[in-house]
Amino acid sequence: MRAAAIGFGDPGYSEDLARTRHGQAVAQVRRSVADLVDVGLHCDERLSLPAVERLVKEHAEKPFDALFLMQVSWARPAVLLQVLRALPHLPMILYSPGGTTEQGVIRSIAPAAGMGSTLPILRSSGIKYKYVWSVPDMPIEEAAFMPFLRAAAAVNKIRGTKLGMIGFGDMRLQATSFDVQNLHQTFGIEVESLDMLELRKEMDAIEPRVLAEQTRELTASWSYHDNKTPSGESLDKVIAAYLVLDRWAVDRSWIGVSIKCPTGVSAHLGFTPCMVGNLLARKYHYICENDVPGLLTQVILGSLSGSMSTYWELYEILGKGILLGCCGFCPESFLEEPMKVRVIEEFFSGLGCCGQPKMGAYTLGRLGKNPRGEYLFHCVEGETAPPPAWCEVAIGPPQHPSVTFLPDGSTAEMLERVLAQHFSVVSGRWRSAVEEFARLLDIPLI
Repeated sequence: MRAAAIGFGDPGYSEDLARTRHGQAVAQVRRSVADLVDVGLHCDERLSLPAVERLVKEHAEKPFDALFLMQVSWARPAVLLQVLRALPHLPMILYSPGGTTEQGVIRSIAPAAGMGSTLPILRSSGIKYKYVWSVPDMPIEEAAFMPFLRAAAAVNKIRGTKLGMIGFGDMRLQATSFDVQNLHQTFGIEVESLDMLELRKEMDAIEPRVLAEQTRELTASWSYHDNKTPSGESLDKVIAAYLVLDRWAVDRSWIGVSIKCPTGVSAHLGFTPCMVGNLLARKYHYICENDVPGLLTQVILGSLSGSMSTYWELYEILGKGILLGCCGFCPESFLEEPMKVRVIEEFFSGLGCCGQPKMGAYTLGRLGKNPRGEYLFHCVEGETAPPPAWCEVAIGPPQHPSVTFLPDGSTAEMLERVLAQHFSVVSGRWRSAVEEFARLLDIPLI
């Protein structure tokens, strides 16, 4: 994360004291934000223009995710207005640090009064902002501003990035449909589609020697359920598809990939792409069924948390909690043990993961739309427990990577707000950052 800081004061107060408190405030923020550009305290608009120009120049060269407005004292609005004119679209964190107590007396230079003057200006200017403060003699708490800063960084990171889609949605699912222009307008993201024929041609062009070397390297940590190993042909198709898609992702700057699945790849290429997805998830966010809204949700959650994402599908409503899992996909970072692989010979043929995900706290999210076509963001936090013994009839045992998800609050409330069959998932609790992300993009959070 990258941010900048500029302090506001008034010549009528002690500038030395204001500068000291500005320096203290910047030092506190730097404990959480290492890449913080400080242009100092500015009390006089006639002297502040060089600092504002420096902010603009540095933002143009390497964009800031947010700007800290250090309201260390009462201040006239002129310098603030210079900043708003120069950087009208940058998210801002207004921070008013409390005074210090000396011999039982709070030495105040009225930071709260300064806030009272600044907040209406931020609102009327349409700035996306977060107001935070600290009480006298106490430092600011990281939790007060970090979710907002993470959200601003995620919005900045996602804007201009690309998702790759292979084939097209063969299941004709309503919840996975999307509008390319609408995604670009709302999130700044691009979706690039390539045909399965292109994938097949490049798979066939890989030299056997290269394929054999990569197979040994990429599968070295795998173990197989019941020691049943796949045919050489099945393994070759998985590795070849991964090598092509990995190269495309690098060349085309994809940060996430979705493949036509489950029946499309199996019917036309002769294998299921589950293990292709598991290999891709070492580097990129991945989802099946050309679920671009789900993939974008994974990218958002991954950007907010700084971690890899997965997706879980709804399977059963249990007496307590919900059975969630995936037929053959689970990133290695989610697994309790190294990748365990099953040979699938039922509904479709190929390879899939059958390992057990780690238990713990998870955040689930899903982008969707209301009947008017407006985006919604469904977000739920909760804990997990081991799943019951089960299998999906079309595929058979062993059971898929799965968990019993125990949502915070009511299971019924979570289910009433479901927007699709897939939830995007990251480890840990990130709803506060999701709330800020949704607020920055004016998307209702449900």
